[in-house]
Parts: sequence; structure tokens; C-alpha cells
Amino acid sequence: MPEHLFPVRVQRTTSRVARAYARAQSFDVGSQTGLRDSEAQPSAVEYVLGALGGDLVCGLERAAEGLGIPLHAIEISLNGRLDNILTHLGVVGEQGHPGFRAIDGTVYVSTDSDQPTIESVWQRTLARSPLYNTLTRCADVTIRLAVMP
Repeated sequence: MPEHLFPVRVQRTTSRVARAYARAQSFDVGSQTGLRDSEAQPSAVEYVLGALGGDLVCGLERAAEGLGIPLHAIEISLNGRLDNILTHLGVVGEQGHPGFRAIDGTVYVSTDSDQPTIESVWQRTLARSPLYNTLTRCADVTIRLAVMP
């Protein structure tokens, strides 16, 4: 099996901001967890959730197209829960770890296809998703499918 590397470089740009470079693109990452609504950049935790959502939305579209199934719209809403954010903050005596404990959400799909057909495409998407398959090995990940006309 051929191995493909995905190189990314990350540099500190200003206080509490890092810039990641991947291929010809770049994006800024704010704090590790981002606890305030007013922060200028998404946090690293939010980027992980956004990357998972992007992986699944694009993967579902690709799987449906491959089977000739038209989708009118796709949207995913995700929530992540860390095991114990206080360990990330360095609170003395706290137990657990700062990693994801659970990720849950719903993917909303607008299509004329029936529920069993879209469910089959969704299961294929999950099976082929690099990020879903990585995150399910370290956290409880539950993403429900909601099919809309």
C-alpha cells in the first residue's frame, strides 16, 4: 500500500496565534481551546471539529455523486466535549485528560432519495473518512443522520 504524507508547517505569528501552512494555503489558529466567544481566530479544538465536519460533508457528497444520488444540501452540526478542560488549564489536583471525551452532532441532508438509501451512503462515508476513523479510536463519536426533502 503506497504511503502518502500530508506535510503541514506551523509557526507562531503573534501572541497566542499560530499560522499553519498546508500546500498553497494557510490559516490562523488561536488558542488551544478558545473559551471566549470574542476570540479573533478559531481554536485548535474548533479546527478539529471543523475539519471533521468538512471531511464528512465532502465525503458524503462524493459518495452520493459516485452512486448517482443527487443531494440538494448538506450541513453538519457538531459539539465536542473534552474529558476535563481543567487539566488543560493546569488546575492542581484535577483528574482526567484534556482530550476529547465525546463528539456528537447531526448531519442534515436534503435529498429526494429515501432514508435507507441515504443511510447506506452515510455509512459508506463514515467507513471511508480519515478523521472519523481517527477520532473514533480516542473518543465517543455519535453523528446522527437527518434526511429532509
